[in-house]
Amino acid sequence: MDLIRHLRYFVAVAEHRHFGKAADSLGMTQPPISQGLRRLENHLGLQLVERGPAGATLTEAGAALLPRARLIVDDSTRLLSEAAQLFGGLQGVRWGAIPQLDDEILARCVRALRGASDSAEVPVATVTKGTAALLADLRRGDLDIAVVAHPAVIAELSAGPVLTLDRKVVLPIGSRAAEAKNPRAQMLRGLALACAPRGDNPPAHDVLLDALRRRGLDPAVHPASTHREVSAAVAAGQCFGVATTTAAVHAGTVHRRMLVEDVALRVRIVAAPGRDLAELIYALDRELLRVGP
Repeated sequence: MDLIRHLRYFVAVAEHRHFGKAADSLGMTQPPISQGLRRLENHLGLQLVERGPAGATLTEAGAALLPRARLIVDDSTRLLSEAAQLFGGLQGVRWGAIPQLDDEILARCVRALRGASDSAEVPVATVTKGTAALLADLRRGDLDIAVVAHPAVIAELSAGPVLTLDRKVVLPIGSRAAEAKNPRAQMLRGLALACAPRGDNPPAHDVLLDALRRRGLDPAVHPASTHREVSAAVAAGQCFGVATTTAAVHAGTVHRRMLVEDVALRVRIVAAPGRDLAELIYALDRELLRVGP
C-alpha cells in the first residue's frame, strides 16, 4: 500500500469534510479517494471517517491521527524538494500548463524554460492538466512550476502576479455572430458554451459564467478542455467557445473579437515551495506577457 498517498487522501477528506470536494482539491475523481481511504482504514484497523449524505465526519480515531497524518504528508513534500537540492539542483524542468493555452503558447513556454536552464541539455517535461490537478502535483512535488488559471486556491504555494491573455470567441460558421459585422452577446443565445469542466477549477469556471450571465446569457456547458475539443464542438454547430489569440482556426469555425473583458484568460505562475526557481518564473512571465492583451 502507498501509505503517503492514502494519507494524503485522508487529509484532503478531513479538511473538506466531503469526498467530492476532496477529489477536486487533488485533481482526481471521487472513487479513488474513497477506495484509498478504505484501504488506509483496513491497513490501520481503524475507522477514520463517518460517511453520510451530508459529507464526511471524522471519527474519534480520525481526529486523533489527523495532525500526525498532516505532518507525514508535509514532510514527504519537503523531503522530495530537499533531495533534489542536495542532488545538485534541477536535474530537469518539470512544468505544467492548463489546456486553455494553445499549442503555440505551450511551445513558446517550453522554449523559454529551456533557455532559462543552465544547460540546453536539461530536459523539459511538460504536462497539461486542469488547475486543480496542477496545484495538487505542485504540492506533492511532482512539478516544479505551473501556469494555472486565476482565480484558484493557491494556499501555501508561491504564486506570481495575475497575467491577462486576450481570447477570441470561437463560433460556428454560418451562425448569427459569425456573420455579423459587429457581433453582440445576444447573438450567442441558443448555443452551449464549450469550455473546461467546472472540476478543473471551480472559481475560474464560475467567474466566466457569471460574466456571461451579466451579458444576458446563461448557456449550457459542453465539457471541452483543449482547443481541439472546443473546435470540434463548435464545428458541430451547437456551441461557441473561447480560444487564445494564437490558436489555430479550424474548419467549420471562425474566431471573432467580442466580449473581450468577459472571456479574457487570467493566469498565474505558481511554483513549488522551497525551491529557487526565479529564473524559470521570469522566463515564463516574460513569454506570457508577449502574448498578453
